[in-house]
Order: sequence, then structure tokens, then C-alpha cells
Amino acid sequence: MPRILISGYYGFNNAGDDVVLYGIISSLRREQPNISLSVLSNQPARTTSLFGIPAYNRWRLSTIVRQLKQSDLLVMGGGTLMQDVTSPRSVLYYLGIVSIAKMLGKPVVFYAQGFGPILKSFSRFMIKQVVNHVNVITVRDYESGEDFKACGVTKAPIYVTADPALMIQPEDISTQRGQELLGRLFSDLRRPLVAFSVRNWKQEERFKQVIAKAADFFASRGWNVLFLPMHYPSDLAPSHEIISFMKEPGAKLLEMPVPFHDIMSVLKHCDYVVGMRLHSLILACVFQVPFTGISYDPKIDRFVERAGMPSAGHIRELKADSLLALLQERTGRLEEERQIVAERSRMLAREAMKSSELVLQALAGRK
Repeated sequence: MPRILISGYYGFNNAGDDVVLYGIISSLRREQPNISLSVLSNQPARTTSLFGIPAYNRWRLSTIVRQLKQSDLLVMGGGTLMQDVTSPRSVLYYLGIVSIAKMLGKPVVFYAQGFGPILKSFSRFMIKQVVNHVNVITVRDYESGEDFKACGVTKAPIYVTADPALMIQPEDISTQRGQELLGRLFSDLRRPLVAFSVRNWKQEERFKQVIAKAADFFASRGWNVLFLPMHYPSDLAPSHEIISFMKEPGAKLLEMPVPFHDIMSVLKHCDYVVGMRLHSLILACVFQVPFTGISYDPKIDRFVERAGMPSAGHIRELKADSLLALLQERTGRLEEERQIVAERSRMLAREAMKSSELVLQALAGRK
């Protein structure tokens, strides 16, 4: 039985990265049901419990080497691993794993990667030196592929696919848990539901008051307004802050830590999503829920454009008048918006599936 080891930003209580891993596992097993999968994680026991596959300590070098020796292929799985804006160590960590795999003679596939920002010239140099030896690169948008090339990655084949979470089958996600959680927060679940997914970003603060006005827009029109943290607990503070700026009462925050399955179940109940977190928007697309993106990073703009939904612009230039006008226009034609996002969701799911097909081709090539 072929064995694949997956490496990425897993085990950090980030629902976005969890849904990426879930999408990778689901799609690979859809293509080859008997494949053996394992993953490197910051919390191996919790990751095993959530996903039902063996997970190993991502920080223990001896464990990483042993698992690579026992594997037939390494998948560098999803997200934006090649970035140094949060820490320069991130690029070095992932390139280190790729280098060990190649020294052991293992094929390596970059799976639906985003790219950047890369701020340091040393990071660019190392990407060029290491990633040119990768067997296959798939990227989640065209621009990420061009960014790899701009760093000097010209020898490894690059394919544009889409984010792994887009392969999640909506019918596989139960609505029951979401209904239970929402029932604890709202007295009337017959009202339309909007979810806001926000985060802190650097020293930016002004955007929070603008988002509060957007939340008031929905609340004043009789919507249930939910703030949904995608990264626990870091998203709680900005959510609380925005709610404190609101003038309309009744907005709720899903304050308790819940696994990504529950977050997906909640999003499946939504009628609209306003999101800064990329995977709040991707999951809205999966569940064919119209959305508006608020950008702090190019990855938001790139996905929103592919999904055919609007962006309110970057948080630095976010203006209440234009955001409210956009939301009024879009919520005034919800059925048309649902049709657009449903069509794009099906198209992007087909694109996303190509990553798994290329993984299995690389695995077959090794044999």
C-alpha cells in the first residue's frame, strides 16, 4: 500500500488549515481509497482524533526523518507555506523538510500552494535552490505560480489548480451541530444569518469600526449577526472589539473553541458571509453561500476574483459608505448571487481535484 506523508501548518487550532488538510485527505481517498496517509502536526494526538490518520510531531527531527524514510512521497500540503511575513523561520522549516525528503530520494509535490509575501532576499534564494528540485508544484491561483517563477523556480513543473478545501462535498457536512450551536446563541433561527470572520492585522485598527457599521447594517434589517472565529483564540479579541463598536444589539460571537467540522456546519446555515479569513470565504463558496471579501493579503483578492464574488478592498482603504452600498446591492439580489457562487464552486472543485491526480501520477512514476 503506497504511503504519503503530509506536511503543512497543522495542529495550531486554525480552522482554515484544518479544512485544507480535510480537503487533501478527502480528495486523495476519493481517487485511491486504500492509500495510507499520515501528517506532521503541532498537536499529533488532536490531529489524529480530528482526521483519523496517524500524526507525528512536526518539531522532532528524528521523527520527521523516520516518517520520510517510511513514506513513498511527501506532500507539502496547502496554504501558504512559502512566506516569511509572519516569521523568516517558516520558509526555512518547510524547505528543510523538502531537502531531507530529496536527500532520501523521495518525490515531493507542492499541493495547491499559495505564495508570499516574501520579504527577505535570503528566503528567495533558498526557494530557488530547493524548490527547483521538487517533482510537481500545484498552486491555488495563477499569481502564485508566477511568484514561484519570479523567485527563479523554473525547473519544477507548475500547474494552476485551486484550494484543497474546495473539494469538500457539501453533502458530507451535517447541519445538525451547526443548528445546535446557533440555537444556543439566537432565539429565532428563522431569520437570515450573516457570519463575519475577522482577524487582527499588524497595527491596523480603523477597519474594525467600518466592519461594525456593516454588522449594524445586517442587524438593523432583522438578520442574525454572528462573529465566527476561524483561528482560536486569536480571532476572539478583534471580534469582541468590533461588537463593542456596534450600535445595534444582538450580535453574537461563537466564543467556545469548536473543531473545524462544527465551523463548517455553522457556515452551511449562513445566508451571507463577510470575511477577512480566506477559508471563511472558501467554505462559503463550497456551501454556495454568497460572500464579500475584505482584504489584508493578496490571497483574498485572488480567491474572491476566481469565485466571482466582490471584494470590499484592502483594510487600509476600507470605507463605510462604499462597503454598505456594496452589501445593500448584493443582499438585494441574493438568489442571483447564489447562482453565481454555485457555478463557480463547481468549476473550482474540478480545478482543485487536479492536485490529487498529479500527486498520484508522481507516486506512480516513482514505482
